[in-house]
Amino acid sequence: MPKVSKEAMLDFLQSGIRMMQNDSTRELLKDTKAVPHAGQRLIELQRAGWAPLGFDADVGCKALDEIDCTKEGNKDLLAARQEFMFTAMRTYLQALKDRRPGSLEKKRPLPRAVILEFFDACNTRMDLPETRETLLTYLAQHGKVPNEVIIKFQTDLLEDLGFEKDHGCAMLSRITQDFPKDPEIAQKMQVWMKKASQTCMSAVKAHQEGGGQLPQTPMMPMVDKELTEEMQRFIAEARESVAKMSVEEKKSFMNEKTFKKMQVFQNLPPEGRVGYVKRLGDDEKVEFMKTQMIAVELMRKEWEAGQPGGPSCTKEAMQGPAAAPSQEQMM
Repeated sequence: MPKVSKEAMLDFLQSGIRMMQNDSTRELLKDTKAVPHAGQRLIELQRAGWAPLGFDADVGCKALDEIDCTKEGNKDLLAARQEFMFTAMRTYLQALKDRRPGSLEKKRPLPRAVILEFFDACNTRMDLPETRETLLTYLAQHGKVPNEVIIKFQTDLLEDLGFEKDHGCAMLSRITQDFPKDPEIAQKMQVWMKKASQTCMSAVKAHQEGGGQLPQTPMMPMVDKELTEEMQRFIAEARESVAKMSVEEKKSFMNEKTFKKMQVFQNLPPEGRVGYVKRLGDDEKVEFMKTQMIAVELMRKEWEAGQPGGPSCTKEAMQGPAAAPSQEQMM
């Protein structure tokens, strides 16, 4: 089979973008009966674009993966590949929104397949440039770590997948209990948490580089006035305790158990987080505030050290439309 030319790759990418932006594609992916899995069907539609050009889909995708990023003449091809990738992400997320059922589930446990798709969908949302812009706008307007924005993205996706957000969050907090020996769920959950954290850190770093101030307050949600006033004395005690800790002690304090508690808290809806804090004893409230303060401090050190870096021009960094046919690779 002949080598895939630059012209053929551009034709594939441009026709694929038009296909994904076409109203008929949106209508097809909306049909839950005809299309059980929107992400998989979208990949099939993408790969079908190689046949009219006379190439096997695997060969064509491999050629896209191996584009020489250092070659000056490939700039237009790289730009088209990136546009294809972002269009695929937007098309997939729009399909999930279009497929949202009229009635949301409030009792049934999250099926394994829904959990895995939720993780993939969240990661896709984090990778979009408009997500970054939304986080930067929030930072500029509020001067706070944009956790609330990311949580809103996540809870919206839970509802797109058919599960009422509070119920869905409660089910997510049970994953380690409901799937204790499932390595795929454990791995995808770790990737999901890391992706959200890195996206948040990257936005704060960009905000700082643009002249903005780093957030100085702990990552606490807005709470009712009475609780806010009550927490002031615990904040003071926690701040004094943290000031006496060495860097190693702080890292040791943020162990796996503490990290999991923080993740459970972050996954709760706003009113759930207020209730969580209210139920804590005095000593637990101090520990809670220490956790928030140390987490912010450690994150700030990463930002100041220049992490995470910008996007690289590698096959792994650009993985997406050119990959083998699985949903996570499309993303």
